[in-house]
Order: sequence, then structure tokens, then C-alpha cells
Amino acid sequence: MGVITLLDKATISHIAAGEVVERAASVIKELVENAIDADARRICIDLSVDKMSVTRIAVTDDGVGMSKEDALLAFCQHATSKISQSSDLAAIRTLGFRGEAMASIAAVSQVTLVTKERGCSSPAAARVVIHGGEVVEQTAAGAPEGTRVVVEGLFYNTPARRKFQKTVATELAHIYDMTERLALAHRDVSFVLLCQGKEQLCTSGNGSYEDVISAVFGVAFDKELVPVAGTYGVTKISGFVTRPQAGMKSSPNRFYFSINRRQVVSRSVQWAVREGYGTLLPKGMHPAAFLDLEIDPREVDVNVHPTKREVRLSREREVQNGVRDAVYCALHGTQVFAAQEASQMPWQPVASTAARAATLPLSVLGEAIVPYEWGIGLSRPETTVTQQLKTVAIRQTDKQLRRTERFEPQETTEFVPMVLGQIAGTYIIAKNEVGDLVVIDQHAAHERVMYDLLLTQQEKESVGQELLVPIQLQLTKKETAAIQDLLDVLAAAGYMLEPFGRDTWIVRTVPVVSDVLGSPAVIHEIIADALDKTAYSGGEGLLDRVLKTTACRAVVKGATPMTDEQMQRLLRQLMATQAPYTCPHGRPTTIVLSKERLAAMFLRT
Repeated sequence: MGVITLLDKATISHIAAGEVVERAASVIKELVENAIDADARRICIDLSVDKMSVTRIAVTDDGVGMSKEDALLAFCQHATSKISQSSDLAAIRTLGFRGEAMASIAAVSQVTLVTKERGCSSPAAARVVIHGGEVVEQTAAGAPEGTRVVVEGLFYNTPARRKFQKTVATELAHIYDMTERLALAHRDVSFVLLCQGKEQLCTSGNGSYEDVISAVFGVAFDKELVPVAGTYGVTKISGFVTRPQAGMKSSPNRFYFSINRRQVVSRSVQWAVREGYGTLLPKGMHPAAFLDLEIDPREVDVNVHPTKREVRLSREREVQNGVRDAVYCALHGTQVFAAQEASQMPWQPVASTAARAATLPLSVLGEAIVPYEWGIGLSRPETTVTQQLKTVAIRQTDKQLRRTERFEPQETTEFVPMVLGQIAGTYIIAKNEVGDLVVIDQHAAHERVMYDLLLTQQEKESVGQELLVPIQLQLTKKETAAIQDLLDVLAAAGYMLEPFGRDTWIVRTVPVVSDVLGSPAVIHEIIADALDKTAYSGGEGLLDRVLKTTACRAVVKGATPMTDEQMQRLLRQLMATQAPYTCPHGRPTTIVLSKERLAAMFLRT
């Protein structure tokens, strides 16, 4: 016998299912997209869960339905109503087309399908029950026009896949996120999402982008939006992006894109959105964007990913340029900074910062970024405003440094470099015990100090301080579901949260190291960052990630003026840590230019 054999039908089905059905959210995506292709105007998703998993998914639509014969064919591999020949693949206009979804879902679960054709004169609907890909029952049933698919026991016959499923909270978070993305891409369809009989999401299906965004993020979110519209090159673009002063996130999890009504993930479009913001976007931060792109289907290859999450664009550069220009025109063609919100304008390290800062009250500066020209060697005379702002920044820095001196440092024999000055308000220039030049990144250095302090607090179990006035935090459905897995970790880091109504939480304690950590925006960022981590790693190292993010937000920033005494204090604190030469994220805190290297750079022999 040869070494090559033909796989049996069951194995083939399980392999296909492994590509298409990753988790419960994948099932919902495929079923909902089938419903939309069937001209549904109302789709209801009903979930049941226990302590271990999502036990039941029911998707009901009012689409065109199927006949008894088609109901059986729908579960065959590569059976589809969307295409009939290979040439149809050149211009796909439907969401599904490969005929894999129903067969793949049925191969790894227990499925009951009830469907009735629209306009059918018979009162009976077709009912098909399939377990593990095998038809176990075929009968007639009473039902309205449309289709209802009930999926139970997902992965009951594939234990290897089942053991890789995350907690119920994480799986629900993925389901909510998927449903929200589908609702945002198909605003003319009414979506209802129920979990344990309780409504989690409801959209009207009236076609309004603003209404769906409000249903997902809350009514107040509308105030943060700037409309984007127009035809740019090969792309017709419509939607919204958030104003520059709106709450930005450190993770790009609020990009909602659709191409020809297909919700997709696209790094190239994300890049284009960020380019459209330009200097209005703080470094390392991401806006929210809700964009529909209409492109000639012949220019879009939707057959490059098993779950069709990603597409390939034949004129990708032109699409990128179009999105970039559309976002740029939207942000610069409207008054994105309302007069009453001037105090929230993002700080930019450019020459115009001081001029804009003249309009701001000093009380709102906090830890704002200060212009680069405030480094040593400043030749331009300081105005009264820049002097006041510099004074405020130095006072804030002093407050931050005092916090990291409240705890006993580790004993060290390390030499503390002698401060010579500061460059660009970001780098401390010093010399070591042998006279070498030392350059220290002040933010990375203070981050290392704060991180070690947080670890010390963990050991002493003295991490949280109670707030006099608790902070209300509004979360999305996805965040509300996933946060259940984070409560213990957040508490260990100093954040004590309690539920307070629908999708609202109360923050009662924050870490003792900084009052800035009581800012709702900072807390929301820490939670969002932790949610991204747990979604992909199952929570491994989650507390450490929370502590690192907390440390990053509570310390001296770059582009911040410091006095010589403050810089020397920071270096003493840095050299007393256990790992003074790298920040918690692995970046170097210190670079040494030896006398020999300097001599070589100046061609001295």
C-alpha cells in the first residue's frame, strides 16, 4: 500500500469545521450572514449559557426561507445558492458563497433547522435535525416564514477543540463584539441579542448609522463623532470618526470597517485612518472609526480567508490614500475642537503648542505634554505663559517623584550618575563614575521605578486607596461581559469595581501611587488593554500587564521639564531598583557613550 490515502467524509468535515468554526461567535457570524443574504429585515440571536460554556445558540430571521429539499441540501459541503460557476468568484456581492458554513457547524454540533419559504401557501415548515453531520430527523412543523437555526452542544464531538474555548465571559465578549460589528455594517436590518432571556442589544433597522452607534456605545457617544463622506478615487466612503479630543485608546479595538457591506479587519485601512489624523493623534493612541467602503467587487478578493474576515484589494494603495484623505478632510473641514471643549485639546510637541496653551486655564494642564523647546539650551525668551506652564509641569513632576520615594528602595551599590542637564524635555544627560556620558529616558526610568513599587505593594497587600467619591464607568456590552474575568486581577492591582446598573460600574478604589489613576479615561484604558490580553492569552500574565500599564500612566512623561534636583532624585530612585537598565516593557532606560566611543566619533586617535 502507498502512504497517501483519501480522507473519509467525517475527517474532511472536521477539518473544514476547524477552519470556519473557531468559537460560538463564529457560528453566529455565519448564521447571521446567511440570514442577511436571505433578505432578512429582522434577526434575533438568543443565547443560553451555564457556568462552563455557551450551551445554546438560536438565530431566527424573517428572510426568504427554504423549501424542504433545499433545507437538506444546505447541510451538504460546498452547496450554495450564491454562485453557480467559477466566473462568479470574480465579483462576489453576497456575504457567503462557499457553501461551507452550515456543513461545518453541523459537523461539530447538534443542529435543528426550521424553515419556511416566503409566500408559501402551505402552513407547514421543513424541520431538519442533524447531529455531528448526520441527519437524525426530518419532519414538518408549524412556523412563520423565515428560518430558525438552533445550535447546541458545540464541539461535543471534538473535545480537542472544546478544551481550547475560553471562559463564558470571554466567549460572550466575542459574541457581543461580533454582533455589534454585524449590526454596524447592516444598519437596515434590526438586530436583537438576548442572553438568558435578557436583552443585550437592540437596533431599529432604520438605516441610521448614529442610531446603531448609540445602541452599542451609548447616546452620549454621538457627541464625539465627526462625519466622513465622499468619493475618493476608486472608493466611496461614508461613516464617522471620533473627534481628536475624544477618549483615545492604546489598543486598536474600536475600528469598525465594512467593504461592500462585509465587515472586515484591515490593517491597511487602520493605517490610513491614523494617517488621516496626522499630528492630531497622540503617539501610541487609537481613535474610534466607523467606515463603510464601497469598491467595485471586481477589485476585491473575498476568498482569501476561511472565515472571510480579511479581503485582498487589487488597488490597495489607492484605497488607503482615499481613506486617509477622507478622514483628513473630515477633521480639517469642520470645527472639531468646540470652543467649550478647548481645555481638552490634545497637546502636540510643536512650536504652536505654547500659543494654543495661552488660551488654557492652568488648572486643566495636569500631566500635559510640554513643548520640546523647553529643553536645555533654550535660546528663545520664555513668555509669561510658557513660564507658568513650566512651573505647573515641574510641580506635577515633584508630586510624582515624591510618590515613588514613599517606599523603601532596594539596597544598591550602583553608582548614581551625576546630572548634567536635559535634552528636549525627555532625556537626562549625566556622567557616570568613570566620566562616560550617560543618556537616560526619563519616562522609561520612572516607569521602572513605579513598576517595582507596585510589585512591592503587591507583596505588602496594600495596593488600593478608597475614593471619597466613587467613579462611574460606562462600558460596552463586550467589556461588560469580559470584565467578569478581570475583577480579581483588577482588585489585586488596586482597582475595586462593582456593578451599578446596566453596563455601568462603580470604581471604589484605585492604586495608592497616583491620583491620575482615578481618571475614568485611564481606568477605561487599563481595562481595555487587559481585555485585549485575556482575549488572546486566556489571562496569562494578566496582572503583570495591568501593573505595567498602571506604571506607565502614573509617571513622568516625555517632553516634560525637570529641574536638576528632580532629575538627580529620579536617578537615585532608578539605581535602587532591581533592574535599572530596562523599563518594564523591555526598552532601555539608559544608553552609555564611553569616552573611547566619543573619541572615535570625533576621529580622535
